[in-house]
Amino acid sequence: MKKTVRIGFLGSGWAQVAQAPAFSLLEDVQLAAVSSPTEARRLKFMDRFGIPDGYADWQDMLTADLDLVCVTTPPYLHARMVTALLESGKSVLCEKPFALTVPEAAAMHFTALRSPGLALIDHQLRLHPAIRCMKQMIDSGEIGKVYEVRSVVNLATRNRPEQRYSWWSDAAKGGGALGAIGSHLIDLNRYLIGEISEVCCNLATSIPQRPDELGKFCQVTSDDSFAMFMKFGPSSIALGSSSLMHVTTVGSYTWFSFEVVGSMKTIRLDGAGRLWEIANSEAKGGRSLIDAPRWKQIEPMLGWDELVLQERIKLSSLAVHGIFAVGFAFLAHRIVKALRNGEQKLHDTAGFADGIMTQKILHAAAESNRQHHWIKV
Repeated sequence: MKKTVRIGFLGSGWAQVAQAPAFSLLEDVQLAAVSSPTEARRLKFMDRFGIPDGYADWQDMLTADLDLVCVTTPPYLHARMVTALLESGKSVLCEKPFALTVPEAAAMHFTALRSPGLALIDHQLRLHPAIRCMKQMIDSGEIGKVYEVRSVVNLATRNRPEQRYSWWSDAAKGGGALGAIGSHLIDLNRYLIGEISEVCCNLATSIPQRPDELGKFCQVTSDDSFAMFMKFGPSSIALGSSSLMHVTTVGSYTWFSFEVVGSMKTIRLDGAGRLWEIANSEAKGGRSLIDAPRWKQIEPMLGWDELVLQERIKLSSLAVHGIFAVGFAFLAHRIVKALRNGEQKLHDTAGFADGIMTQKILHAAAESNRQHHWIKV
């Protein structure tokens, strides 16, 4: 059994917000290296977390003594970096969106199959206790037959027109709400319910121009909001049922809701990571919109080690960043356990094969928006 697990970070954005703080909560884990071409960000990252090694050139990480590298760079850089890291024998956790195209995703998966390391995608919500509890309730039949899934994500992260143009504004580099947020929701639908057979999507760009670092306005080619219908296929527990998602990053407030509607119960995850249920038998008849629904909160059951982790999370910076940061702490805990025990596969995590399927759905969504009709996956 490996005692100390050494973690490297390729990129200094999300890694500083969630990944490094999460791994810092775990015992016998060393934050060993970070690579970022921007010296100020690299040095700040190293100082904040006591990381000994920093690299301006990411390729220097290929020969470093690291068990896992978290790749949090923009999507257009993923394929080259992930492929090289896997070929060097390291385990990789890649941010989403996984790739730019389906062939690119397939090539990365092919490399992963020949690599001795783990190859995972950061769909951390799968490991959030509330989502795991939702899956147990769905799989056991507690909520009855699944009628539909509804997702609403309202963010204010890009609602200022003066916010600078970056790769996020460039569709060719993997920017946009569909890839950033939609990929998470797609993965949740696949994980909880099953495969998607066809999609209908409308992409929107509410702020069409943004200034670059010199103040020159550049055309935004990515979406900052979208609405999408998905239909579940034969490899699901809800054949023919629909999933609706609406996402904006230019809202005036923040809101997250993920609901699974069943014939006996509806269950809902909110942005604070709380899980709620409401029974169909408790609904009042008629068409009154006055009475508030009587939601009941559910407390997921955790093992002793995760109970300890949960208490550590409450005292950390992760708690204020919501479900994605908290979910990552549980994913990090699972990854470290796997690396320490020499596991080759991680149950219930998203691998590169999942990345291919999500990429196919993202591609179908973009085609649907272009052709203005349903597209089969």
